[in-house]
Amino acid sequence: MDGSISSEVMPAPRPRGVGRPSTVAPYEPLVAQWLREDPDPSGAEILRRVRLAGYRGGKSALYELVRRVREAAERAAGQQLLT
Repeated sequence: MDGSISSEVMPAPRPRGVGRPSTVAPYEPLVAQWLREDPDPSGAEILRRVRLAGYRGGKSALYELVRRVREAAERAAGQQLLT
């Protein structure tokens, strides 16, 4: 190549899909409900409850979900204070 810009247009890269479906995602509404009712249970208590509800995934994925749900609730509460 001589360094000149080619007139060919490269297609935009396509976003990569997730490798595996989430095992914890179906439990997000349930976890959110529990945390709305009582925001204080530990991650271990939430893990115990979702396992009773049929969750068979790992604890790290569940703890990450609990963190995200709690942060979203905190942001929503902060937004309500501003309005």
